[in-house]
Amino acid sequence: VLQLLLPFMLISGHIENSVISATNKDSRNKKLALPSIIILGLFCGYPIGAKANAYFLQQDIITKRTGNLLLPICNNISPMFFLGFIISHILNNSISPILGYAIIFTPYILILIIEYIIYPKTQSNKSEHKSILSNNKLLLRSISQESINQITHVGLYIMICCIITEFILSMEGLNIYIKLILIGITEITSGVTHIGNSPIIETQIKTALILACTSFGGISSIMQTAKVIQGSGLSLIHYIFVKLVCAISTFFLYLLII
Repeated sequence: VLQLLLPFMLISGHIENSVISATNKDSRNKKLALPSIIILGLFCGYPIGAKANAYFLQQDIITKRTGNLLLPICNNISPMFFLGFIISHILNNSISPILGYAIIFTPYILILIIEYIIYPKTQSNKSEHKSILSNNKLLLRSISQESINQITHVGLYIMICCIITEFILSMEGLNIYIKLILIGITEITSGVTHIGNSPIIETQIKTALILACTSFGGISSIMQTAKVIQGSGLSLIHYIFVKLVCAISTFFLYLLII
């Protein structure tokens, strides 16, 4: 986690501050925030998308409506994790990456479109822009401290959820299917590993469960998200609801297509 996620946190911090600096010079540069959130969120993985959303909302660069709409889809798995771990290691390349991405992200796109239409349109936030430190050394130090603090919490949440996963596995009398579902929604890495290694689940159901758990991201990622959006005004309840709907939709969409 430290080696893979910390560099992305540092890079995302500099990109976010660059957008803020550009906006302070010219308010028309607010439009840079939206592609920044999408790129950071879809390519860097949890919880970078949530962090970018929360930061730009706190800086009054995006509205709360935009932040809440983008949060579920932009706070998601990274391509490295999906291609290198889920597709290659867990599913043994049994499905194509394009199909896997399509099955996972189609529900998110559909919900985004529906919510964009029905979600109440609000005015921009009334909070004033927060000034960015002009001293580059202080700016770099601030980003480093923030990233180290966040990576510490991420590691802590993953560790807690892994312990919970082992506790669930040790429970006697609990149906094996329920065990696998519970650990799959608790911590994605260990969860999909146990599901993938299970000899009693039919291959199609197993793949559908793995993709659904990947879509959901696990309680661990929810805890990470809750930490980075704290105090921003973004809705964690809305985020969890959309994640659940998309995970269930992913499960049945795979079975329908296959």
